[in-house]
Amino acid sequence: MSLLEKAKKEGVIRYVNSLPFPALVVDSNYEVVLLNESALDRFRANLFSKKCYELTHGIDRPCWEVFGEDACPVKKLQFREEPYAYHEHKNSKLHLLVAGKLDEDLFIELHIDGYIESLIKELKFLAEIDTLTGVYNRRKIEEILEGEIERSKRYGNPLSVILIDIDNFKQLNDTYGHQTGDMVLKEIVSVIRESLRKTDYLGRLGGEEFLVILPETTPERAKLVAERIRKDIENLDLRVGKITVSAGVTGLKKGDTVETLMNRVDRAMYLAKEKGKNRTEVL
Repeated sequence: MSLLEKAKKEGVIRYVNSLPFPALVVDSNYEVVLLNESALDRFRANLFSKKCYELTHGIDRPCWEVFGEDACPVKKLQFREEPYAYHEHKNSKLHLLVAGKLDEDLFIELHIDGYIESLIKELKFLAEIDTLTGVYNRRKIEEILEGEIERSKRYGNPLSVILIDIDNFKQLNDTYGHQTGDMVLKEIVSVIRESLRKTDYLGRLGGEEFLVILPETTPERAKLVAERIRKDIENLDLRVGKITVSAGVTGLKKGDTVETLMNRVDRAMYLAKEKGKNRTEVL
């Protein structure tokens, strides 16, 4: 092997091993030349196979003979002047294979379906979750509230919400800095979660405001939950002075929408502020 060939081979090995998804290097006879760690994990059941179709599909002849010529991107690359080709199963779970030509007799297969699925999950997570506190963001919690309102109306069950606002939060940020403010937000979320059931929902509306959705809960019961949360937060020792919250509580009424319910719980919370803060009001 010449120095140039060796450098080229080692470069391919480094590249393949750096990929975060299963990758195979195959030749024009469909012989597997190289697999990365992800491919070893994914195709572990067929690791003794020498041909790519045996390894990836568990069949005894090339994919194009079984599924049609469009099913084999390596075959496409051998007879077309294209830099890459792809293949997907459209009638089953997501399966996407992209192949590229490394040399006249060497091809790389990238099985990117699992990677794409994980990216989709991550993007969905980022679209629904407040990244600082780990609870639902405003868009998602309001979407959940809309669904719970419909469910409550359909089955005739009570539904209540709590709006929690940290008292004097701007002053805390100005005095101790935003990093300390972020720490306080996380601690308060932890306290709120301790008082909730698995069927309840918690979201951050923005800033220092949090919304709790309590399915199958009357306003009277919701007030008890809000008061427990308020007292637990008041008893926190975060070494930044006393932290308190004001809470508003309301229950679903006939004809309510997300907007009317949110307006009413917002008024209840501001009523708690007007009456001296560190208290719960119900409307």
